[in-house]
Amino acid sequence: MKLKKSCSNCIRGMAIPVNDDIFCLIKGAVTPDYVCSRHKFAPVKKTVARSEGPKCIDCEHFVTKNNTPDEMTIGVCRLFSVRFFDGSLKNACSKFQQKEAEKVG
Repeated sequence: MKLKKSCSNCIRGMAIPVNDDIFCLIKGAVTPDYVCSRHKFAPVKKTVARSEGPKCIDCEHFVTKNNTPDEMTIGVCRLFSVRFFDGSLKNACSKFQQKEAEKVG
């Protein structure tokens, strides 16, 4: 599928937050479907939501600080860190190993 040239996908265009217009570095404020002869396609951004993917708390190398329910997410990484942090907020590193499910008696 071939992309249609417009200021909304140009490297020189920036969206104006007040309305749907585009601020072009060359032409100024223009409509999103406007296109000039100096158009250059902006690189496609690959965005991944930060909530996706494994977290440090799910890693075999993450050791919790205490076993109290209030502090189950606070811990330290055996491989890289000496500081305690919240493992449920931090994305896992390239050394991620999934924790094995706890065995019930």
